[in-house]
Amino acid sequence: MEIKVKRVSSTPLTGNLSGTVNTYRVVEDGREFLLTRTCHTLGSSIGIAGRKGILYVDAEDNKIHHQVTAPAGACGLNTDDEILEGLSPLAHRSVLMADQLNETAEITIITKKE
Repeated sequence: MEIKVKRVSSTPLTGNLSGTVNTYRVVEDGREFLLTRTCHTLGSSIGIAGRKGILYVDAEDNKIHHQVTAPAGACGLNTDDEILEGLSPLAHRSVLMADQLNETAEITIITKKE
């Protein structure tokens, strides 16, 4: 498996929160994803560029899930949760690592099955 991660843009947040939104191009086994890493004073998240919601690794199935929440009637909350095919937990962690290290060069990760 081969994963390539490269930051393609960085935008400061405007408004009440200070922080940044970094966008990463992730190519894993020929499939390309644009992921955003949003960091601000209240927390951080990884999402898909241009789409609402967050990405997370489910501990039970070890897959990446895309979750979108929205207010519902009677003080409820609607949650839509789907598996994101083609993106591995290692690719997700690679974006987090690149962002934390403020890395702007392309990172390539190659894994071998034994």
